[in-house]
Amino acid sequence: MTEMAKTMLFVAAAAVSLMVAFAIGPTSDSQNLDDLLGSKLNQFEVDVAKRLKIVKFDQETASTREFEVAENDGLWTIPSKQGYPADAARQMGEAATCLIDREVLRVAAKTAVEHEELGVIDPNTSNLDSKAEGVGTRVTITDSNDSSLADMIIGKPVKDAEGQYYVRNADQDVVYVVNLDPDKLSTKFDDWIEDDLLQLTPMDIQRVNLEDYSAEMQIVMTNQGFEPRVLMDQRAKMVLSYDSDESKWLPTKLESFDKDSKNFVDAPLAEDEEINDDTMRELRNGLDDLLLVDVERKPSGLSSDLKASSDFLTNREAIESLQRRGFIPIGRGEDGSAEIISSEGETICTLKNGVEYVLRFGNLKVDGEEATESTDNDSETPEGETEEGSDDGINRYLFVMVRFNESMIETPALAELPELPAGAEQAASTESTDADSGEVEPAGADDSASAEAPATPQEFLEEQEEEEEAAPESTAADETADPPVEDSNASESVEAATDDASEADELADLIAEREALEKENQRKLNEYQDQLQEGKDRVAELNERFGDWYYVISNDVYKKIHLSREDIVSKKEADDAEAEETDDDSTPAGIPGLPNLPIGNPN
Repeated sequence: MTEMAKTMLFVAAAAVSLMVAFAIGPTSDSQNLDDLLGSKLNQFEVDVAKRLKIVKFDQETASTREFEVAENDGLWTIPSKQGYPADAARQMGEAATCLIDREVLRVAAKTAVEHEELGVIDPNTSNLDSKAEGVGTRVTITDSNDSSLADMIIGKPVKDAEGQYYVRNADQDVVYVVNLDPDKLSTKFDDWIEDDLLQLTPMDIQRVNLEDYSAEMQIVMTNQGFEPRVLMDQRAKMVLSYDSDESKWLPTKLESFDKDSKNFVDAPLAEDEEINDDTMRELRNGLDDLLLVDVERKPSGLSSDLKASSDFLTNREAIESLQRRGFIPIGRGEDGSAEIISSEGETICTLKNGVEYVLRFGNLKVDGEEATESTDNDSETPEGETEEGSDDGINRYLFVMVRFNESMIETPALAELPELPAGAEQAASTESTDADSGEVEPAGADDSASAEAPATPQEFLEEQEEEEEAAPESTAADETADPPVEDSNASESVEAATDDASEADELADLIAEREALEKENQRKLNEYQDQLQEGKDRVAELNERFGDWYYVISNDVYKKIHLSREDIVSKKEADDAEAEETDDDSTPAGIPGLPNLPIGNPN
């Protein structure tokens, strides 16, 4: 080996030694990490946070699940749910506070070698599969300019240290231990929305219509070939009204479908049947607690009242979207539109203020997939299972629309106006008009018009008196020269004047009474019109909210608010039935007030 070769070999060995020493020896950076103890991570103001994104890894499907909420022009929405409105101000504040000013308690790791053990692997890593372990939750908070305020990966909780978690910044390998409450970083949809979907008060529900049917689209053979047809299993129509005085539900109309005649027929309660108050109470509570599990945006072109335009009906993708969820377009109106019916019937509830909610129920949604149902209701429960219980993970699609039922607003009873004497009605009308307008008749107005329409009751009576005077003024003067006649006429004049004044007062009172009644009638009419407008405005507001969305609700809730006749009708208790039978029977012989006690000597 030449001297040159030996020299190169030594230089290479020295370089390797330096590299190893650099890798395993302390560095200025590692020394600075120790200085981070007690420092604060993510320092920003709560109200600056305008967007939150949470990414989690689903090991079973080897895929990521994202949840995102953002503010735009003061309105919070959920971009990960197609922009559904969010009630996020409070929740966002709690989430941001969860990450703001996190004090570094200690440094748990300095390299990526320990990331899996501490559970801080980035869920966005491309090579993750179903066997991946130690994947954390990535949380990103940005401001209105999409500048990062916090971008952290939250890992496992620290053993034997309550409230402490391993975390790291997404662009760094170093892992810290901080106090954290990850429950504030909820990805549950219902934590971020208005949880009261219908926004109604249960005690305001006055009437419930139950349409119990099932519908299914099938392809059938016709003379023209295979065509889609809607097959319906009609079962019952029921209308129940709440009697506030008796605090109970009463049947307004009960009908069942006669398959022979293919028509609905009356099916009243039997003598030993009654409306099940417990079931109706559950229905009320179910409508009040109609919590959402999920939402999906409806196809464009479908209005809030479930009417589909003619253009919509040619959109195959939109129709398939409806059918997958259990909503079927049927019939065509003169304008080419079609109504949407649901696969599992309807529930309509009407409030005191006339706002009427129409709930249409679609297909099941199980584990994110739609599931159709058979219309056969006679299937038996498998052995070993019970019909009651929770349908965890089983949900159902729901269409909601609102309309206004004007008949729920009571028409005001207007008072009948008292009649005025002939010729006085115009006087009263003129006086009322002048008083209301506040106008003063200008000087030089036509006196004849005033004579034709007296402005006051007193003038009206004076005019009548003048017309009744037969003699001219000169004759009256001659008559006053006769002393006996003068005394008689003077007495009669006094009495006439008194009568005229009394009649004038009565007419004035009558006119005043009419005016008061007219004002009260107008007040009632105005109040009635205000109630109508308020109800219509409320309907428009709610339809604006519901119009764009399919809703997904728990199947347990569905069972409470979609009821069959068997659900709402129950047998009367034995005591009640026996009491009715006793009332119908004749009272047995005995002492009055002591039934069954025999009369006479028992011996």
